[in-house]
This record gives sequence, structure tokens and C-alpha cells, in this order.
Amino acid sequence: MDSILTVLNDKDATKEEKEEARFVAAGIKGALELSQDPKQSTEAKARFAKMAVGLSEAQQRATDPELSDNEKAAYNEIISDLNGLLAGLSAKNVSDADRTFFATAADLILGGLLAVQQPGTAPTNPEDKEKLQEQLKKNAAALKTYQNPNASQEDRDAAKATLDEQAAATTNAQYLKLVEELKRLKAPQACLDVVQNRTQQAGWPDGSLWALTDKACDAAVRAGAADTNSEWNALFSCVLTQAFSTCTARIPE
Repeated sequence: MDSILTVLNDKDATKEEKEEARFVAAGIKGALELSQDPKQSTEAKARFAKMAVGLSEAQQRATDPELSDNEKAAYNEIISDLNGLLAGLSAKNVSDADRTFFATAADLILGGLLAVQQPGTAPTNPEDKEKLQEQLKKNAAALKTYQNPNASQEDRDAAKATLDEQAAATTNAQYLKLVEELKRLKAPQACLDVVQNRTQQAGWPDGSLWALTDKACDAAVRAGAADTNSEWNALFSCVLTQAFSTCTARIPE
């Protein structure tokens, strides 16, 4: 909230900047109230709490003078999406199907787009970051199109195909083989968890390769790169030395 108060108290801030800060503040307040509402499920409370944090972090980054205009725009888009989903999730007359849809969209944005931007989880290679951002924006756009009652049936069908592919990412045969190889290499549960989470967020193979660069997977990936008898050796070696988005050709058939 500090960045919001800074904008609101800044005499040099534009009217538009102050309106945006109030917009975010209202969203955070609403999300926090819903996270403490006894009528909400435990899962919903946790999601609303994450949305409040996500809005706060996105606002802080959107007003960071050290970021490029493109990066600031990405955070402003996250703010807009989260506030829109918050309104949908908190509407009194929302159907169960729509509530599930909005929740899925919120989880995707919180776990995916926000993670790509955060210093602790963001890819260190700009090429990787751009590739993931494009994939996650594609998924987010598909969610919006599928939700839009004015979209053509053709566009909705295409959006559904994108969403179905995303939903099936962790059942992909190659993904399952990668998980088995990581288990063979005695990867810790933290590594297996991040691989599953990133794959659910950004799909196969982009999300999975992103996860392999996480520190939780470092020992297993290095062990795999050293095992010249493994068919996954080339992939692990590539991830260690190159932008992971360039390593898809090294995935065993």
C-alpha cells in the first residue's frame, strides 16, 4: 500500500495516476475483506488474500521508475485483469460455472504473469522472459475471449481449444516422462512441485523448462546433465548453459 499512498500524496502525480491508485486501493480493500468473510470457502479466502497481495505488488512495480514502459504496461494489465476478476468473483448473482471460470483465470494470472515479473521467480534471460510472457498473455486473452458473450462462436471455440490445451499440460506424455526422470535423479519434492505449478501456469514445455531453472531443481538438473547415459542429458545440459526457451529441440521424442 505504500506505493499507492505515495502516489496519492504526490502533488506532482497526474489525475490519471491518482485515479489508478484509488482503483487499486479499492481492489485491495475489497479482496482483503473477502479473504476474511466467513461465508467464503477456505480456498476462496486464500485466493482473495493472494489477489490483494498481487494487486499491491503489481501497483508497486507499475510505478517503479526503473522499469521500462513495456514492463509497466504489463503490470497495469495485471491490475486491470485482477480487478475485473475480483468484481466477477464477488458478484452476488454469479453462477457456479462462472465462479469456477473466474477463479481459474485469477489463479493463472497470479501464478503465471505475476511470477514472470517478480524478481524472485522471473527468468534471468530476457529471451526466456519474453517467451513466457507471450504464452501467458495468450492464455489470459483466451480466458477473456471465452468469457466475452459478444465474441463470435469461432473465436470462442479457438479460445476453448487454447484453454483445453493448457488444462491438459500436466497429462502430456513427455511431461510425465520428465517427471519420472526427475524422480530417478532424486529431485526433492520442492522441485517436483515447482515443475507441476509452472507447467499448469505456462503449459508444456515452456512452463516445465522454466521450472527446471528453479533453485529447487538445480541439483537434479546438474545430475541429469552429468549422466551421459540418459536420453534427457542434452536437455538438462542445455537448460544449464542456454536460454531455456531455446532448449525445446533437446526434449526426447
